[in-house]
Amino acid sequence: MVTTLGKSFFLTLCLLCAVMCIVTPTAAANGTITIAYRGAGGNYIGDTIIFDGTNTIGNVTLIKMSGLGLPPEGVPPYDLSGTPGSGNTALVNENGMWTFSWYSYLGDTSKLQTSRYTFIVSDLSRPEQTATTSVMLKKPEFYMTAIPASPGVGDYITIQGMAERGVGYVKIDVLDPSGTVIHTFMSPVSYDGSFAYSFHGDMSPGQYNIIGSNPSMKNNLALGLTIAAPKTTTTTQSTSVLTTPIPMETTFEAATVTTIPQTPSKTGIASTTIILSLCFFGAILVVRSGMKNK
Repeated sequence: MVTTLGKSFFLTLCLLCAVMCIVTPTAAANGTITIAYRGAGGNYIGDTIIFDGTNTIGNVTLIKMSGLGLPPEGVPPYDLSGTPGSGNTALVNENGMWTFSWYSYLGDTSKLQTSRYTFIVSDLSRPEQTATTSVMLKKPEFYMTAIPASPGVGDYITIQGMAERGVGYVKIDVLDPSGTVIHTFMSPVSYDGSFAYSFHGDMSPGQYNIIGSNPSMKNNLALGLTIAAPKTTTTTQSTSVLTTPIPMETTFEAATVTTIPQTPSKTGIASTTIILSLCFFGAILVVRSGMKNK
């Protein structure tokens, strides 16, 4: 009895050791992922916020944003109208660290309100393990936004916003990616500080910066604008429907029928010659028979 119990205990101990050997490396392989942001935490919509953290799970970190007016599963910070559950990415360096800069003025800021928003990170290949942080965003007293947020080439664009009261106009400068001013517009400002100006977006696809200024204003208004490339159109040709299935080996070239003159075969010529000979020989016999009867 003691021997049997001893064997059972030994086998149980070996099994536990084997399980520990399997579980421990798997847990270590899961790794960790973290997120933090730089700054005090109170940011205006339009500010630049830098996030960083660690990712020892994989090589690419996925960043999503959720909160007031956004899907709970998150959307890309740079595309607040994007597919729920998708996000932007940041590469992980050799030390397991990643960094992500969110220039919030480059997105559609009209979707953001004064509220606390949550930023969710996970590894791109293993999204089940996540880490979160929250940032308080405040709608600035003075701001500028574009409608539509991502216009196409040739669209009309409306720049609207809120300027300081008492300002008679806002100078709107459109800068290309190199920082060169390519358009300047003057927008009147109403008594409450609101303004709106529309213009024809004749710029090439790319990223542009829009600056609203006035000598009497303490701070300039900034806005990022992305001109989307025109969508390629696909020409669809109508195809006739065949009610009778066509075998795979049949080609459409066979539909052109060419009539080829038939050449008599040698067998046909021989047969014709024999028949004519028999008819001629028969005729001779009939003539001879008639002459004998006379």
